[in-house]
Amino acid sequence: MRRQLARLSGTRWLSTLRGRLILSSFVLVGLIAAATWIGYATVEHLTREIGSRFSALSESTRISTEMEDLLLTQMVTAEAYIAEPSPRTAAEFEALGRRAHELRQAYRDLPALTAAELTQIAIVEDLHSTIEVEYSLAHALLDIGREGEALVQVEAARPRSQALQTAIRKIGSLQAAKVAVTAVALDRMGDQRSTWLLVVCKIAVLLVMLTTYFTRRWISAPLARLTLAAEQIGAGDLRVQMEQEQLQEFSTLAGAFGMMATRLQTLVSETAEISEQIAVSASDLSSISEEVAASSEEVATAMVEITRGAESQSYALRETTQAIEEMGRSALEISAASQSVTGLGLQIQEVAARSRSEVSTALRMLLEVREVVQHSGREITELEQSSAQIDRFVETITGIARQTNLLALNAAIEAARAGEHGRGFAVVADEVRKLAEGSAQAAREVALVVHDTRAKIKGVVSTIERGKERVAGVEEVSRSADQALEQIITAVDGVCLAADRVAGTVTHNYVAIQQVERVLSEVSGTAESHAASAEEVSAAAEEQSAATQEFSATSVQLLHSAERMKLLVSGLQV
Repeated sequence: MRRQLARLSGTRWLSTLRGRLILSSFVLVGLIAAATWIGYATVEHLTREIGSRFSALSESTRISTEMEDLLLTQMVTAEAYIAEPSPRTAAEFEALGRRAHELRQAYRDLPALTAAELTQIAIVEDLHSTIEVEYSLAHALLDIGREGEALVQVEAARPRSQALQTAIRKIGSLQAAKVAVTAVALDRMGDQRSTWLLVVCKIAVLLVMLTTYFTRRWISAPLARLTLAAEQIGAGDLRVQMEQEQLQEFSTLAGAFGMMATRLQTLVSETAEISEQIAVSASDLSSISEEVAASSEEVATAMVEITRGAESQSYALRETTQAIEEMGRSALEISAASQSVTGLGLQIQEVAARSRSEVSTALRMLLEVREVVQHSGREITELEQSSAQIDRFVETITGIARQTNLLALNAAIEAARAGEHGRGFAVVADEVRKLAEGSAQAAREVALVVHDTRAKIKGVVSTIERGKERVAGVEEVSRSADQALEQIITAVDGVCLAADRVAGTVTHNYVAIQQVERVLSEVSGTAESHAASAEEVSAAAEEQSAATQEFSATSVQLLHSAERMKLLVSGLQV
C-alpha cells in the first residue's frame, strides 16, 4: 500500500490506469457537486425570494382589502346616521375613521413600495379626509336641525366616495402588476440558473464519454497482446517476448508473463534430465521388490502359528475374569442393599422423630383445648345464672306494666268525670296505657327469648361435657402413640447398626475381588498383547508383501511415466 501511494504521489502517477481513473473520477465528482450546488442554491434562492416577496404582497393585499371594506363600512355608517341619528352610530363612524388612518399608515410602512403606490395611497388619504370632513359637517348640520343642508352636503360627498373606491381599486391593480413583475423576474432567474445547471451537466456527460472511450483504448490493446502471448504459451511455444511500453499495470502483468515463460523453459530442461534418471531407477527397484516379497511370505507363515497359541491363552483368561466380575457385581449389589437398608432406617428414624414431635404438639394443643373447654363451661354456667337474673328483671318490668296500666285506667276514669276539662288528660292516659301494654308485650317476648337461650345453654353444656371426655380419650391415645414411636426409633437404630456391619464386610470382600480381577486383567492383557503383536507382525508381513508387489507395479508405471514425460517435453519449443 505504501509503494502504491508513493507511486501515485510521484511525477509519473498518470502513467497508471488507476491514476487516470482516479483523476477522471475526481473531476466528475467535482462537476456533479457543482451541479448539485447550483441546483440547491437556485432552489434556496428562489424559495427565499418567493417567500419574502409574496409575504410582502400578501400583507399589502390584506391591508388594502381590509381598508376598502373599512371605508365602505364607514360610508354606510355615515349614511345610517343621516337616516337615524344616534350617539352609537356617531361613535362607530369615528372609530372606523381612526382604524382607516391606522391601516393607511401600516400600508405606507410596508417595504419595497413603488412611487405609484405611494402616490395612490396619498390620493386615498386625501379623499378619505375630505369625505370624513363633509360627513362630519353633514352630521353637525343634522344635529342643529338643518336637515336640508345636511342632505345637500351628503349628496356632495357621494361622488368623492365613488372616487375613493376607484382609488382603492387602483391600489389593487398596482399590486397585481407588482405580482406579475415579480413572477417574470423569478422566472428569468430560474431560467438563468437552469442554463448554468444544463451546461455543467453537459460537461459532466462529455467527461464520462471521454473517460469511457480512453479507458477502453487503454485496456483493450494491452489485453489483446497479453491474450496472444497466453495462447502461444498454451500451444507450447515458450519463446514469448512481451512489450513493456504501456500502462504500469499492464507492464507489470507483461513482466510476470515473461518471467513465467523463462521459468517454464528452465522447468522443461530439468524435467527432461530427471525423466532419464527415473527410468534407470525404476528398473533397479523392480528387481529388489521381487526379493523382498519372497522374504515376507516366510515371516507371515511363522507368525500365524504364534498367534493361534496366544489366542487360546487369552480366551481362558477372559472366562476367569468374567467369573470374578460376576462376584464383584454381587458384592456391589449386597453393599447397595445394605446402604439402602441404612438409608431407609434413617428415613424411618426421621419420620418417627417428626411424628413424635407432631404427637407432642398435638398433645399440648389437646391440653390447651381442654383448658379452653373448661373455661367455656364456666362462662356458660355464669351465663345461665345471668339468664335467671334476666327472668327476675322481666317479671319486674311486667309488674310495672300492670301497675302502669291500672294507673292509666284510673286516670281515664278521672278524666271522664272531669268532662271537657279532662279530655286532654284522657288522651295522655290512653297513650300511657298503650305504652304499658307495649312494655308488657316486650317483657313477654324477652322472657320467651331467655327461655330459648337457657335451653340452648343447657345443650351447649352437655356438648362441652362430651368434648371433655373425648379430649381425655385422645390424650391417652397420643401418649400411647408417643411411646410406640420411641420403641420404633430404638428398633431402627439396631437395624442400621447391623446394616453397617454387613456393608463393611462386603466392602472388604469387594476390595479383595478387585485385586484378583486386576491381576487377571494384567495377565489377560499380556496374553492379548502377545496375540495382537503376533497378528500385527503377521499383518505387517502381509502388508509388506502387498507393498512389495505394489512397489514393483509402481516401478513399472514409473518407467512408463518417465518415457511419457520424455515424449511430452520433446513437444515443447525452448
